[in-house]
Amino acid sequence: MAQQTHAAAQVSGGNILSMLAAMGAFRKTGEQILAERGITNVTADGWYSLKAYADGLAEIERRIGPNTLFRIGKEIPNHIQLPPGLDAFDKVAGSFGPAFSMNHRGAGAGGISYEITGPEQAKIVSATPYPCDFDRGVIQGFFQKLLKMTLKYEHDPSSCKKKGGERCVHYIARAM
Repeated sequence: MAQQTHAAAQVSGGNILSMLAAMGAFRKTGEQILAERGITNVTADGWYSLKAYADGLAEIERRIGPNTLFRIGKEIPNHIQLPPGLDAFDKVAGSFGPAFSMNHRGAGAGGISYEITGPEQAKIVSATPYPCDFDRGVIQGFFQKLLKMTLKYEHDPSSCKKKGGERCVHYIARAM
């Protein structure tokens, strides 16, 4: 299972608004799923239960599917605070932990680490409470928004949150 989240941990409203913006025709379903978990009247500057939000994303995956989680993840950089100076591959690869910290309370850096493995190549490890297809979308969304870059992407199936693992390992490189 993914990293255990402290019961008081919170997520910014921007994250949740990203979810709702990405859901398109399924937005009402997303609002209903959140409301069932006590999240209503979301504002960009509000703070909400991280556990309830992560549980809501898991329910979206069950009801609607992993492609919706991927789209939600890709939308994240359009609605959250980002660290300054993200203008190169290595800086963006290293930004996921700091960005998580900026947009979450009581959850540290979300268990996110990275390693540069070659020119415009990296390994990103995520132990956040978020589903792996959401993480994949966030990673690709950051590079697309910040560097206008398309990624070659591989997911290590041996340690996957979907399969009960504590983390997902994502290998990325600039697509040629």
